[in-house]
Amino acid sequence: MPAVGLTARGPPVLRGSVLEHRRPIRRLASGALVALLALSAAAVLVPAPASARSGHLQGKRAQARALAAEIAGLDAKIGAAVTRYSRATRALEAVRRQLRENRRRQRLAFRELTIARSTLAARAVAMYKHEDVGPMDAVFGAADLSDLVTQLSMIKTIARSDRDVVRAIEATRRDLADRAESLEADRRTAEKLVGTCKSALGTIRIRLEERRSALAGVRSEIRRLAAGARPSSAAPAPTVEPPDQADGGDGGGTGPWWPLIRSAAASNGVSARGMFRLMMIESGGSATVVSPGGFYGLFQYAPSTWKGDWNPWRSSSITDGAAQIKATALAIRLGYGHAWWDPSYSWAFQGA
Repeated sequence: MPAVGLTARGPPVLRGSVLEHRRPIRRLASGALVALLALSAAAVLVPAPASARSGHLQGKRAQARALAAEIAGLDAKIGAAVTRYSRATRALEAVRRQLRENRRRQRLAFRELTIARSTLAARAVAMYKHEDVGPMDAVFGAADLSDLVTQLSMIKTIARSDRDVVRAIEATRRDLADRAESLEADRRTAEKLVGTCKSALGTIRIRLEERRSALAGVRSEIRRLAAGARPSSAAPAPTVEPPDQADGGDGGGTGPWWPLIRSAAASNGVSARGMFRLMMIESGGSATVVSPGGFYGLFQYAPSTWKGDWNPWRSSSITDGAAQIKATALAIRLGYGHAWWDPSYSWAFQGA
């Protein structure tokens, strides 16, 4: 017999020396598993680092910027929709006026036709009662040749005139009836257009209210996050101030920013000192800087925000410092400051 008994398959099943070597391995594995579970639980309980909170705040700011850009676009769309609705309403009123005028003319033509037919009927009755006056009566009743010519001409004129009057009135009545059908079709088309424009205007207004409500919620969340970040975030140094010299602030590549900031701020009625502080906090005055989150330039714009309809300088490069200064002054005047740049905006404009 061998010293160690073996089965057909598998490890040894007897011999205490083998079992004694396997038990410590099991104990070590169990201990490692317990330690790993403990570390996982501790990781769950540890609060998120400041960088994670800052990333969440940056995400909310980007969301607020996108919502504000969408609201600006909807504001432009609602203006165009109001214009289209007004034009459609005016066109409908014009068609309705034409319809009223056509109905008036139809009533007038009907009365004229009724009178003409009554006149013809009365003439027919008179001729039946007094016998018709024909050309032969004119020949035998004429005093001379001149009188004969006059009477024959009068008979022809009266007969032709009666027929012409009736035909003219009938033609006018048919034309007015055709015009009434055409105007009725125009009225239906105009009413449909008014309904479409009104529905589009209502849809834009509803979406605008939804976006404004969403932006208000995001701004509230930004204020909450900013308030929570202040204890663990260093406030901007008090030395972040505009230069005393008129040509100060080289901007990191494209020229002096302080004169441009003063001009743009004055044009929009906002604080130039606050704008300068905000620029230094966001980018340090570099027009070409790109943050890890994908924000560009002096005031750190997302490309989607920069290309929004609110921005008259959206065709310029996002790293164009002068364009960013003008656009930012406008954005602050429009009320986007807290939503787009907090907490930096609150710090920059505190006491500005």
